[in-house]
Amino acid sequence: MKSKKLFSLLLVLLMIGSVLPGCASSSNTSATAAATSAAAPEAPAQEIEQAAPSLAPTEETDQEDPETRTVVDSKGNEATLPYKVERVATSGALNQMVLILGQPQKIAATAEGVQKSFFATVYPGILDVPAAYTGAGPGTLNMETLVAAKPQAMFGAPEDMKATLEAAGIASLEVGLVTPEDIKRTLGIVAQVLGEGAEENAAAFNEYYDRNLAFVSEGTKDAEKVRVFVAGSDGSAGGISSIGRNDIHTSYIEAAGGLNIVAEDAELSAEAAPSVDFEYLMKAQPDVVIVSAKNAYDSILAPGEENLWRKLDAVATGKVYLVPKGVYLWNVRSCEGALQPLFLASVLHPDLFPDLDVKQEAKDFYERFYHYELTDAEVEDIFSQNT
Repeated sequence: MKSKKLFSLLLVLLMIGSVLPGCASSSNTSATAAATSAAAPEAPAQEIEQAAPSLAPTEETDQEDPETRTVVDSKGNEATLPYKVERVATSGALNQMVLILGQPQKIAATAEGVQKSFFATVYPGILDVPAAYTGAGPGTLNMETLVAAKPQAMFGAPEDMKATLEAAGIASLEVGLVTPEDIKRTLGIVAQVLGEGAEENAAAFNEYYDRNLAFVSEGTKDAEKVRVFVAGSDGSAGGISSIGRNDIHTSYIEAAGGLNIVAEDAELSAEAAPSVDFEYLMKAQPDVVIVSAKNAYDSILAPGEENLWRKLDAVATGKVYLVPKGVYLWNVRSCEGALQPLFLASVLHPDLFPDLDVKQEAKDFYERFYHYELTDAEVEDIFSQNT
């Protein structure tokens, strides 16, 4: 009986001994794992993804670019465009805006007048672009040439052609170029269409434009206004063309401490294209004459008693100035007009701006916005309209 109890006790002890090492081993393993987990750094997210790749689409591949987008033009009309615009058609000053925005390679159709101007020197690639506008001045639009060029968008197209353009798959955007604010707004619209950094370039230009206007306005705010007549012609063919209140050049003249005498005449200023005769000029006797065209400038300064212009005090005292012309004429609706307030301030109030070097300003402008380095000879050509 005692031997049976002793045998049972030994059997129990043997069973307990076999279990304890297993418990110790399990406990040691758990402790080691915990210690290892605490000591090891957390794996980078990239490594985790590589270790356990997911078949679910990522955010980048799941959200593709839309096919189209909408841009609002200067008249508030919505134009539907491809998401990425690579080809645009431009007329006149709009070519220069695309150049300033750094994307002239996107011009798919242009104007013949642009190809024959200094624009082609600054950007020779324009000569390889089809001219949808042909002839003198702004030119006449050839719809067949335009459609064949396959632009995705067009700036400043005639309103009566909008439906035809849209039927051909060309988005048409209206633009405004009457005031400095219009210039800035239109440049912003062109930049939205072009994309790819154009909006940053537009913001930089608009800041420069505002700075020039503010600079001359502040410098002349207490000065006596200089009475200015703007001559668009010499009068040899009849009336002498000029500009009124709603011309952007009037804004520049006023900013630079001048007064456009035609704009001050309510009857003349109401005309879309005001013109005067020599009788008006003899009576008005402006302090300064600003001339828009080279041939008119040469005619006004021509010697001889028969030249009626020489009876004006401004002409007799040498206060006749020709508007500079580079990629575009400075006194009309273009971005190069940002330089015109500086030019006007330098000739209307030279005593107030003794350190203003407009020729150097032109060099800086071309280098900054066109990425083109003007030579001294080219600068002289710009100021004498020999470009």
